[in-house]
Amino acid sequence: MSGRFRLQPLLLGPLGLLLYLGSGREIAAILLPVLVHELGHVAALRLLGLRIRCFRAELRGFCMEYYGECGAVGHALAAAAGPAAGCLWAIAASILGRRLDWLNLSAGVSLLLSIFNLLPALPLDGGRILLTLSCAFLGERRGARLTESCSLAVGCLLLSLGVWLMLRGRGIALLTAAVWLLGYQESGRGLVKRPEMI
Repeated sequence: MSGRFRLQPLLLGPLGLLLYLGSGREIAAILLPVLVHELGHVAALRLLGLRIRCFRAELRGFCMEYYGECGAVGHALAAAAGPAAGCLWAIAASILGRRLDWLNLSAGVSLLLSIFNLLPALPLDGGRILLTLSCAFLGERRGARLTESCSLAVGCLLLSLGVWLMLRGRGIALLTAAVWLLGYQESGRGLVKRPEMI
């Protein structure tokens, strides 16, 4: 797909599997937190006077390219707005979940997504915040090196915890997330995102 929205064809497989295996309520409970998260970024970009160039949906996640001047703090706020919106949705969905059961699932998904995204590792929002602020205060080279080291450390820690949880029969969700995160760090790919991307 071209233009302002680009969808990686490989993403159609997991989306199709979700549509096939999930009920309408489960799909809504999973997709609503993702939508709210991205709308949080969009709202922050608009408030900061920044313009969105394009939106990409890939296996490695969702990404917005934007342009305009806002400084390091503005870039960090734009990155933090997604998890902040997700936390607000988690609170709202848990309150509304007293009447609509599937919203409790949505609240849990939103909270997990927000916490995971705040980890200081690229390509997550927490990694974007760390990269932007560390480059501003330490210089571009040292900030990039710090972010790269932190991203690798977080990925290894999650991998260890994920293996431990899997061996204790707690599922493979964290292990899968850790493998995805570490795969992104390969060959320094985690640093390809410019400040104008979230």
